[in-house]
Amino acid sequence: MKKFLVVGFLCLAIGLSGMYANGQSESTSDSGKKVTLQLMYWDNVQKKVIDSALAEFEAANPNITVETSVVPWAQYWQKLQTTTVAGNAPDVFWMNVPNFPKYTSNDLLLNLSPYMKNSTTDASNYPADLMKTYTSKGNVFAIPEQFDTICLVYNKDMFDAAGMKYPDASWDWNTLRDAAIKLTKSTATGTQYGFLSAYGNQSGYYNFMVANGGYIISDDQKKSGFDDPKSIQALQFMVDLIVKDHCAPTGQEMVEQNDYLDLFTSRKVAMATIGSWSVPIVHEALGDSADIAPLPKSPNTGERKSIIHGLSWAGYAKTKNPEATWKLIQFLTDKGFNESLAKTAITIPAYKGMAADWVNAIPSYNLQCFIDALDYSWPYPVSSDTSQWESFATREIKNAFLGTTTVTDAMHSIADQMNKLLAQN
Repeated sequence: MKKFLVVGFLCLAIGLSGMYANGQSESTSDSGKKVTLQLMYWDNVQKKVIDSALAEFEAANPNITVETSVVPWAQYWQKLQTTTVAGNAPDVFWMNVPNFPKYTSNDLLLNLSPYMKNSTTDASNYPADLMKTYTSKGNVFAIPEQFDTICLVYNKDMFDAAGMKYPDASWDWNTLRDAAIKLTKSTATGTQYGFLSAYGNQSGYYNFMVANGGYIISDDQKKSGFDDPKSIQALQFMVDLIVKDHCAPTGQEMVEQNDYLDLFTSRKVAMATIGSWSVPIVHEALGDSADIAPLPKSPNTGERKSIIHGLSWAGYAKTKNPEATWKLIQFLTDKGFNESLAKTAITIPAYKGMAADWVNAIPSYNLQCFIDALDYSWPYPVSSDTSQWESFATREIKNAFLGTTTVTDAMHSIADQMNKLLAQN
């Protein structure tokens, strides 16, 4: 799951002192020697909270020093791959669902199960689907820090100016389309669009595909669902908003942005689908001018689906300090750290019981929509080759949004390439 650009989101002044001591020992590394751990992640939005947590961790473990590096998403996975191959990877790092199979299949992640058996860490405190995702051959190799779902975000000012009712749970794609057309108009600074029909997968077209009765990959991970007629129909709906209805920014307008969500946060678009991780970015940019609603339903199935994903902390299998590595992972996934994530509204913490604090962190936003999405969630699609087939899928989908290929050709091309790749396993 991609995390977006750095923002100066307010991190509430909460008393972090003592919050992270849940289940944590005051002892240092087992050998008593001084060790330095390297920690790597990609999201500057969490930096203040992580830095505060690490200060508490080092105070409780005076023989352990943690050095951090925040590597931008665009370079993160290349750096992790390079360092693991070279044998000098960080001791602790963020792991996501698409890349997890590759790292476990190559024995690059520290097996956490033996440490969990002798600790206060309880797997039942985390979403079962995520724990299952980060388990391989009966062993846990990463522990979730957060989970995310997808909802619709909208600009209340634009709806008010148009005299229109805000989106609600009754909306389907046709309602969305009609509203987007009405909200599209010429302004002194350019075009105001009704909807950001974006080419992102997790926060965009994946949700439309599965809501329409299509699929991304079969349950046995042997067949692509991109060429399923219902999947194609869903993507065609999204592209038609651009090329036929002209109520969404063009593909070219999107690629010209640092991030296509900038079109929404800069008040050029009235509605967009976003992941819960983007809430701080939206709130920083628009304040109470924005709000959240459920994803619209497919009129063909009467269903809405939200992709669910979750980031985790993992350890390097070849770390020279496995005990200290485990202590840090346990610390960053325990109740205290999750409380800090919740109260600053940065992301939905994975630890059981923390979601309410996250929902209440921005009372003016209907953040409960992201929690309710658990009831109609769809697991993030994975196979041992996820990162490979997502790479060419992203390229083909972007071309369809740019208009350099048709939706049907793009989807069949993805399926053909994907099926060849899956057949090799």
